[in-house]
Amino acid sequence: MIRHRPARLNTGLPVLLLLLLAGCTRTSPDISGRSAFMERAVTQEQNELKVSVSIPTDEESKHFFGGPLSDCGVQAVWIKIENRSNAPLYYLPITTDPNYFSPLEAAQRLHRWFSSEVNDKIDANFEQQSIPTILAAHQSASGFVYTHRDSGLKLLNVGMLSRNGREHFRFIMPVEGTKYAVQNVNLEKVYAPGQIEELDLAGFRKKLENLPCCVRNKDGSRNGDPLNLVIVGDGVDAIFPFTGRGWQMNESQDVAGSYRMAKAFLFRSKYETAPVSPLYLFGRVQDVALQKARETINERNHLRLWMAPFKVEGRKVWVGHVSRDIGIHFTTKSWYLVTHRMDAQVDSDRTYLLQDLLFTGYVYRFGYVSGVGASTPDHPRANMTNDPYVTDGLRAVIFLGPNSVPIEQVQRLDWELPFGMSR
Repeated sequence: MIRHRPARLNTGLPVLLLLLLAGCTRTSPDISGRSAFMERAVTQEQNELKVSVSIPTDEESKHFFGGPLSDCGVQAVWIKIENRSNAPLYYLPITTDPNYFSPLEAAQRLHRWFSSEVNDKIDANFEQQSIPTILAAHQSASGFVYTHRDSGLKLLNVGMLSRNGREHFRFIMPVEGTKYAVQNVNLEKVYAPGQIEELDLAGFRKKLENLPCCVRNKDGSRNGDPLNLVIVGDGVDAIFPFTGRGWQMNESQDVAGSYRMAKAFLFRSKYETAPVSPLYLFGRVQDVALQKARETINERNHLRLWMAPFKVEGRKVWVGHVSRDIGIHFTTKSWYLVTHRMDAQVDSDRTYLLQDLLFTGYVYRFGYVSGVGASTPDHPRANMTNDPYVTDGLRAVIFLGPNSVPIEQVQRLDWELPFGMSR
């Protein structure tokens, strides 16, 4: 007797359709709520130009564009530019995000299958709301540039070409999402009034030479990475040149950040805002940490900075270290049992950072001072996770300003010289 088996459902096709239909859900765009975010705009003025910036909340973006851009990795930034000069002006969206989305590229992320009518409305809205890039004399323009999503804090450049040359505006905007570690630091209260010492250039050099060689652990009993970096710059001048070259701030080292770190280690994925471990200088943990992620979390350039209790020529000083992570190894110092392995040639990453910042155009002076102490391949020193390193013992001192300086006009201080550099 032949028994007929019941027909099996083909689960593959429904699953495939669900995947195709899933993702960034959407509705028809509704621009009626634009006044809410426009009224929150932050404004700056300089050289016959006025620029206003606002970032809609995730919910505002969802209604305005017809879908949750935040789920799709896109963050729309509203910009208004008023050109009060007698010459045309050219806005450069690449200064706001080096890899910004075109309007239709961003709109595509909200598309759904079998919804051509709504998709067409979404496309038209993204194009209509995009900011013009050319402004005639005495003309104003506003609209969106479609950037990659940031969480917690967004550092925005708005760069333009005018008859005066390159113009740029810098904004620090709080946004929704996971906070960066630096947002937990009140830099205005790190030192009491009158505690910061004012130095001239000669006194500054001497002060740097007498700083500790290295970062320390919490109780100060062990040395860590060499203090091979000094940045001179006030407020945004000290941070924006880094972000323009792809450096990102780190998240706090909490349970959520540690989980994402462990996950990235396990799957060898990129984690561009990964936490960094706490190290100490001036009796406290780092004020700012920045990193430039590479292919996986195992590889990155990263640095820590502490605001110093002294200034030079009236400008703030940040002391820290920069190094390159090239892999991982096991450790008992973290709950996920792995930590980064540091490249032993720490001077090469010091050089890498100087090159990086020189190409931003905001370095106006640099030099080198002693203070770290040299170590050799035959007699290397080690950091707190026992990674050996060799160094010529110098610190790179980099002055960053608000205005662009041609690289051939950057001043080199007649201080110490790294091996191979001539006067």
